Amino acid sequence: MKNETLANRLAQILFLLNQGKRIDLTKLSEEFGVHPRTLQRDMKRLDFLQWEENGNNLYKLNRQAYGILNQQDIERFARFASVADLFPKIDQDFYQEKLIESVQVKGIEYEDISTRQKEFDLIKTAIEQHKLIDFNYQKCGEKQGSFRQLAPYALTNKNGIWYVIGTENDKQKTFCFNQISLLKILDETFTPNQTLIEQIKTNDSLSHGNQLAEVTIQVSTFAAPYFLRRNLLPNQKIIHQTKDKELIISCENVNEWDVIPVVQYWIPHLTVISPQGLQEKIFANLQNYMDKPNGEKK
Repeated sequence: MKNETLANRLAQILFLLNQGKRIDLTKLSEEFGVHPRTLQRDMKRLDFLQWEENGNNLYKLNRQAYGILNQQDIERFARFASVADLFPKIDQDFYQEKLIESVQVKGIEYEDISTRQKEFDLIKTAIEQHKLIDFNYQKCGEKQGSFRQLAPYALTNKNGIWYVIGTENDKQKTFCFNQISLLKILDETFTPNQTLIEQIKTNDSLSHGNQLAEVTIQVSTFAAPYFLRRNLLPNQKIIHQTKDKELIISCENVNEWDVIPVVQYWIPHLTVISPQGLQEKIFANLQNYMDKPNGEKK
């Protein structure tokens, strides 16, 4: 009964956070009829979540990390958190990881890698032990692959596709997981670059080299609700909304190829305002496509 009451309370807290609300434990304690210290203990059970604000009894969820949770997600989080003390520490870590992972890729038809769990776990082990990996990588459209050696930093899911981010000859590289084969962990270790680790954690971009300081994009009235509902662009920030309900969006520290596919997908509803050369590159891509014979358009 105690755990049931706690789970219900946590579910209500998560519901408020999921709506983008900033909760004040002092005020919330009056609504729930419990002492603020009780709610502080409740919030400690949610330490594995990523916070935009966390301190002085004020909390706000980093919704960019999770997107929008549905009722099942909220109930799963709440029930796990309410009985977490019953699990051994190693099991807690496992379930926390799986809970967060399931929500991060939720809402997208993501690729099934269940048949490649062994390779996925090998890369994860190499990341944890800071060991180099060796593999054959075959790019899309190429008949033959090439062998690569990588210092792996992260396994990341972007739009349903798994990628391995790391450094090759001290240059940041990103590889599609399902295009990797003949994988093996080497005995050679590497010293992680802490700056790159922080960039990977805080930046939506898959490319952490050749970054543009800022890309500014105009979003039409038709498309605006979709971009208000969730971040569809990397490092997205709404900087202005016009009287006609159009949006001006800023994306900082992104690679141009994190932005171009999204803008092209939303044509004619998105326009790059700056840098000017980026909009011209999109026009050139479209022109090249239109100039191709019909048989070449795929």
